[in-house]
Amino acid sequence: MLIDTQALETLNLFKGFEPDEIEQIASLMHHKRTMEGEVLTRRGDCAETFYILISGYYIIYFEEGESVVLHKKGEIIGWSTAATLFNYLGTTVALTDGEVLSMPGEDFLDLIRNNSMLGDKIMKKINKIVAERMNLIKKTRNN
Repeated sequence: MLIDTQALETLNLFKGFEPDEIEQIASLMHHKRTMEGEVLTRRGDCAETFYILISGYYIIYFEEGESVVLHKKGEIIGWSTAATLFNYLGTTVALTDGEVLSMPGEDFLDLIRNNSMLGDKIMKKINKIVAERMNLIKKTRNN
């Protein structure tokens, strides 16, 4: 299924991107329906897929019992596909039926490597999202 470029433009992750950049990203993405209880990532496994949440509720379990629930359109899962560890840091489980956009990790890395300006834009957005998520986890841990 072709991914609608206009739908990608509405996501915070891709706001401010040029139309040709959005088209390049959309050409690598796949639509996936998820079922309640489905595991998208497992902590420690090789990070093979990057996900963008479209609908549904997902929980990511981290070490030491920490977790975060994602439910907002545009949130990301599996950013480790672009991190130097290349292993998932958490286990992600669908709490409800939902939908995600997915991109194979190799395609994601090729996109970042082969277009340095686009890769820089994407990684800046991902780094901001990850920093916000880690701050949320730290706040939860301290309460």
